[in-house]
Amino acid sequence: MVYQIIELMGAGCSPEQIIKDYYPQITQDDIQACLHYASELIKDQKFIPFEEAV
Repeated sequence: MVYQIIELMGAGCSPEQIIKDYYPQITQDDIQACLHYASELIKDQKFIPFEEAV
């Protein structure tokens, strides 16, 4: 699932590591497609940073 690839990349995994350690059945092109799909979903969203209460 796309979210799993995004979560792994967000945790610092490289595409090569994702393929080697988690999903040997996918390709670099599959990972690029996940990133493209995710960017299309959020491209029109506004990001408003929130401040943590100290």
